[in-house]
Amino acid sequence: MTTLGTTTVKTLLLKSKIPGFDYTINPYVGCPHKCVYCYAEYMRKLSGHAEEWGDFLDVKECPAPTHPAKLFHTRVMLSSVTDPYNRYEEQFRLTRNILTQLRFAQAEVCIYTKSPLVLRDMDLLKEMWKAEVCFSFSTADETFRQLAEPGAPSLQERINALRVLHENNIPTAVMIAPIFPEITDWEKIIHLTRPFTNRYAFDSLNMRPGYQKKVISFVEKNYPQHLPVYCDIYLEEKTAYWDNLAQKIKEVCQKQQIEPDICFQKNQPFMP
Repeated sequence: MTTLGTTTVKTLLLKSKIPGFDYTINPYVGCPHKCVYCYAEYMRKLSGHAEEWGDFLDVKECPAPTHPAKLFHTRVMLSSVTDPYNRYEEQFRLTRNILTQLRFAQAEVCIYTKSPLVLRDMDLLKEMWKAEVCFSFSTADETFRQLAEPGAPSLQERINALRVLHENNIPTAVMIAPIFPEITDWEKIIHLTRPFTNRYAFDSLNMRPGYQKKVISFVEKNYPQHLPVYCDIYLEEKTAYWDNLAQKIKEVCQKQQIEPDICFQKNQPFMP
């Protein structure tokens, strides 16, 4: 059960702290996907909510427009700490309203989502100066998805949406993240999505101290055979796993003529 509320903000447009983007827009506070690994969980304290992260969603009410002229030839991320196409977007349509304004801005807009609801707005995406839709995958296993991302759309729904966007000549990308050591079959994700994109990024499972215990407990309960690897990486702080993985990703991608964007090597997000 998701607690719905509203919060009034002066602007939806925030200067980006993420390299490669000028602005970020987060239409909502919270995210009902309830991903066990969500790095944005720290937002719960800032929001003042007592509910667990994933159990509340605040709809942002903003009287000010996004000022398209201000965004001319800038790079805009939708979104950094929420999914702009979470299931309540179908009701509130905040993201669609934002895109309606951005289509006149001649901004480079990159949408990060797990949701096929983005297909609803293909008409607007086709009118954008530059727009790319990036789907994130942490797994190719639906059982894992149900455990780790219980409120998120299925993997097949994402793949189908990726295909439709590609068929409609809307630029696409795949973010394979976070990679769960020994669990995420990133090669299978490439195999399943390769016909519909040629842009891939990879990022590691980065755990803030506040929820490291939560993720380790998740692994211990559901994938105990891999717990020693997690202890080496996150408790002993050994880096060999990620160094070896980066090399393997480069080798596999080279064979498929993919130039991988390995974010955990440069500590910055995937950029369009």
